Amino acid sequence: MIRQGILLFADVRQRAGLAERRVAGLSLLDRQIRTMARAGLEHITVFVPAGTRLRLEHSTQKLGLSLECLTWGETPTLPHEDEGYLVVLGEYVHHHASLTGLVAENLSDGEMVLQVGPPADKVGDYHPLTAGELPLSATADPDSVSAGAFLCSPAILPATDLAAAGQAPWLLLAQRAARGKIRLVQADSALWQQVLDRRGARRAKAMLFGQVTKKTSGVVSRHINARISIPTSKLLVETGLSPHAITVLLVMTTGLASAWLIAHPDSYARIATAGILWQFAAIFDRCDGEVARVKLCESKFGAWFDTVTDNIAYLCAYVCLVLGMSQLYPEAHYYVYFGVSAVASLCLTLFIMYSYARKTGSGSLQHYLRALTQDLPESEKGWVQKLMEKYGFVAKRDFFSFFICIACLLDQLQAGYWFFIIIAHLAAGGVLLSQRKMLHDHQFSQSQKQPAILSATENGR
Repeated sequence: MIRQGILLFADVRQRAGLAERRVAGLSLLDRQIRTMARAGLEHITVFVPAGTRLRLEHSTQKLGLSLECLTWGETPTLPHEDEGYLVVLGEYVHHHASLTGLVAENLSDGEMVLQVGPPADKVGDYHPLTAGELPLSATADPDSVSAGAFLCSPAILPATDLAAAGQAPWLLLAQRAARGKIRLVQADSALWQQVLDRRGARRAKAMLFGQVTKKTSGVVSRHINARISIPTSKLLVETGLSPHAITVLLVMTTGLASAWLIAHPDSYARIATAGILWQFAAIFDRCDGEVARVKLCESKFGAWFDTVTDNIAYLCAYVCLVLGMSQLYPEAHYYVYFGVSAVASLCLTLFIMYSYARKTGSGSLQHYLRALTQDLPESEKGWVQKLMEKYGFVAKRDFFSFFICIACLLDQLQAGYWFFIIIAHLAAGGVLLSQRKMLHDHQFSQSQKQPAILSATENGR
């Protein structure tokens, strides 16, 4: 596992100010440092041309890694001189998954590992890996191009030698590669993009936003909500708004406005507007996470903040839905009785899931459903797990909000109400039946990890 890296911004006039160029709300300097840190590096040395403004954002400075910023000609000091290191050319923007895979490669002494991949097209200043430049094997794909990331052994290229390569770091890398063994690692072309101009910056931004949808997202979230949230997030990321601000300004305000309207269902216009706003609250709920992932500023506090504020809006909306139904049907008291029971069931469900999230250290309640269904071996799944695995998507916010929105637009508030009543009680029943097994499995996994930690500590001594 590689623990240290060097980030190079070439000292050439054509690329003056490259480190300060902004891509998706961050300067290239900030973005590259955050990406390398997310890949697992503990120390990063940055080479920039003289005169570059080294203004790092506060969240970049709080990453907790060892950071050394130098101008070309100064001598770097890597903390592990005998270990290999990662080299990233500053004009190549990577998704962190691309570099994570590279730094996990084994690097032998006297070896250089080059990350390559066929780009969508060959415009710009790509570096083709041909036999005329590097001693590659005859089986190497002649159309492969460098992804701008390398693993270097100090036997081939001591870090101190890079200090003199300001104008042409690529040439130095190519020359030294001829002295040792070369190994190519294929990179997904959807995970990196070269940035030399505004066109490249737009492509890099599109590449990063192409990776923001989580695997745990529901069907409606992936195929409907994302079509609005991603273009919205592309605009929001340039405003400088933090993900927390997006949560408060867009998600909470939209959700609470919907709740107020549904509590006063005097007309179809109010009901329809409430449904549309509730759906947009679900759409905007993607935006804060998308911006956080693209700017590489996710945190446990952010996850908890998002979860708590979302659930405040949920509870307010569902309480107001019950109030609205009591206004529409004042003689039918069962609407209130069932509504109170459903809200109480929802509170119980949230309490159990919050307790589990606190014990497991996760800020997202979605981890409960994932641990209950996906993380269990098929042989250990009972009927509750299988039922929730098959039909649990209806309890996710994306499907739930979409159903309520459609019901409001069709002026069928009753259908939305009864859907809420049924799902709230079924979810509470499923969580109550599964909580003991969930806690037992978590305690067992923790007890299994403890001996491994102790063993590693003893070996470290």
